[in-house]
Amino acid sequence: MFPRIRPILFLTFAATGFSALTLQVVWQRVLSLHAGIDLLAATTVVTAFMAGLGLGSLAGGALADRLGPKRSLLVFALSNAGIGAFAWFSLWLFYDVYRGFAARLDSAAAMFGFHFLLLVIPTTLMGLSLPLLARGAVAASREIAPLVGRLYAVNTLGAAAGAAVAGWLLLGNLGFVATVRIAAGLNLAAAAVILLLWKAAGPAAPAPEEPRPDTGGGEEGRQERLWPWFLMYGLTGAVAIGLEVVYFRVIDSIWRNNSYTFATVLAIYLLLFALGAALGARRAGKAERPDRWFLWLQYGVGASTLLGILVLLHPPDAFGIKAFVHQYYTTGGFMHGGYAIHSAEDAARLIYAQIVAPLLVMGAPVLLMGASFPFIQALVARRLDSLGRRTGTLLFANICGNVLGGALTGFVLLDRLGAAGTLQVLAGVLLLPGLAAAMRMPTARLRAAAAIAAAGLMAACLAVFPSNERFWAFFNSVPLDRFEVAEDRACVTSLVDEGNQTFLYINGSWQNGHPYDFFHILIGLLPSLMHERPQRGLAVGLGIGSTAYSMAQDPRIGRVDCVEICGGEQRLVASLAGRGSEASRRLLADPRVHLETADGRRWLLARPEPYDLIVVDAVRPNTAYAGNLYSVEFYELVSSRLAPGGLFVQWVPTDRVLNSVRKVFRHVAIGEVPDYFASRFIVASHQPLPFHGPTLRKRLEGVDLEASFNPEQRRRLIEFFDRKKPLQRVWQQKKIATLPDDQFNHDLHPRDEYFLNED
Repeated sequence: MFPRIRPILFLTFAATGFSALTLQVVWQRVLSLHAGIDLLAATTVVTAFMAGLGLGSLAGGALADRLGPKRSLLVFALSNAGIGAFAWFSLWLFYDVYRGFAARLDSAAAMFGFHFLLLVIPTTLMGLSLPLLARGAVAASREIAPLVGRLYAVNTLGAAAGAAVAGWLLLGNLGFVATVRIAAGLNLAAAAVILLLWKAAGPAAPAPEEPRPDTGGGEEGRQERLWPWFLMYGLTGAVAIGLEVVYFRVIDSIWRNNSYTFATVLAIYLLLFALGAALGARRAGKAERPDRWFLWLQYGVGASTLLGILVLLHPPDAFGIKAFVHQYYTTGGFMHGGYAIHSAEDAARLIYAQIVAPLLVMGAPVLLMGASFPFIQALVARRLDSLGRRTGTLLFANICGNVLGGALTGFVLLDRLGAAGTLQVLAGVLLLPGLAAAMRMPTARLRAAAAIAAAGLMAACLAVFPSNERFWAFFNSVPLDRFEVAEDRACVTSLVDEGNQTFLYINGSWQNGHPYDFFHILIGLLPSLMHERPQRGLAVGLGIGSTAYSMAQDPRIGRVDCVEICGGEQRLVASLAGRGSEASRRLLADPRVHLETADGRRWLLARPEPYDLIVVDAVRPNTAYAGNLYSVEFYELVSSRLAPGGLFVQWVPTDRVLNSVRKVFRHVAIGEVPDYFASRFIVASHQPLPFHGPTLRKRLEGVDLEASFNPEQRRRLIEFFDRKKPLQRVWQQKKIATLPDDQFNHDLHPRDEYFLNED
């Protein structure tokens, strides 16, 4: 009976993969609204998610072997019903309930424990899936490796589709709540399908066990030596997740971070992984030595990672590729070139940046990662009576490796070695399975030759691999002597010297420059001068230092907190000070200015002390996670942290952002700096805005303009404050309450993040 229903099982498992990935993306995003998007918060969420999957894998394996094939399918159906039911109401728990506890989660342990409690039920149910379905679908021992490999492939393929469809269509068009309920509906539908099949099925006839080739040492000896393979899969899982983090970072810089980057890269990654698993499944069932296959494939992951990056950095001199790539980089390359297509050369650039470069970074390694799973499955699970337990333990080992590898990469390697050094370390670790594979060759001569070849290739790649500075200078399309990078766990932050100006880039996207531009000076200094008695100010976003610096030039202000998630920015500001920047030196030396590395929204949520001034120097609204700082709910949080008479200032890139601000604040005024990308900003408060020209002009005279700003900056400040109407009041009209909801950004539907370029 079970062979006849396998196509339905495959389709159902693909649908649950779609749902699981969609739920993971939305849940992590919603949790970030209260936990923050810094690495500590993200790691506690991912670790809690993985912990549940690991527990589910172990439990599912033990259950599957006890229940047998038919009842395993029943439990698989019930687990999906549980996931669907939980998911349907999950955002109430993850958003509304979480908000009441968020301020009390002041340590990594507290955050992990709370996230684990939130996620343990659905993730444990998800972890049950593969061991249970494998036991229900496999009818004979000879089918274990190929069939489980194909199940793994179709589930991953469904996850790839979930990343693409959710990221490109569902989240922006429908919002988070509707997207989660679509995913929940898929789980409920999968449960219904499996229950119908289970009800109609007769008992599964036991299949006779068939002898399988052993890896050496006899079946009894092999059974005693399974633990090294579980450890090996845990080790390679740690390396794989670390490589994944770096792949995403590099491609994010190539594509210039936006809200679609993560979904696209994840979809490509999962698609490659699924294709690799499918190809591996075709070969694993026939392989006489799956141990050698698995070990060589893992070595190939490391070697192809280094080779792919080296080819990207040093393209072959054939078909004019080298000349084209050199011209591409030196004329704007990845970072500065636009996506408009006016010629065949423009099309070639776009194809190169969007397709060729990402495939060189992760194409071959991810294919090999996927292909290795069926071979390790063939090594550890050869009998039906232990299939569930072995599969569950294998997945558990890999998940444990994922957690450890992600933490090590994020908290240690990227901070200390950067992306280039991290790639070298992780790829170098995979020399170990290569040497182990060499030691399993049939003759001493072959063992020596294979070991020398594996070590020689890896050593050669490592020897010519660029330093982290050269690595990122290449992707920023600038010579090394005009480039400085400060990479940390959160961001790749760099300075590019353009002669009379130095520009700041974050993850490949241009931010602002030094000497400071007038726009950022104005949004820092103006609210400080407008306030009658400014005592405490908050600048969310350090950038190159202009906003926090300008806020602190008012001698009346007592304290300025500056919160920035990219810790490397502080190092670059210090570097500017060391190169002679008087403004940077004054900023760092001012005892009233306190620079903090933290998530800005989380900072406000966790600290109830009111501020007189809050200035949010936010990222572009179509950047990933930017919706956290442009929503009605964020402005309500800002409002709750303002002292009486407090002022809020922020860039207003769209009318939807303006509407969202007006929905919260009673008094709003707009200013504009036309020559700075026609940038508008708002000043908002719950009290009438204290903009009285003579008073502000007098307060400006109290600022040491000569010491604080250069002649051009001083001229523009004086001109601004001498204007008759420097700010345009936006009167609160009744119609703001009658605007349709699609004219606002919300935490659970950040429209500008997805549709900024379309509106």
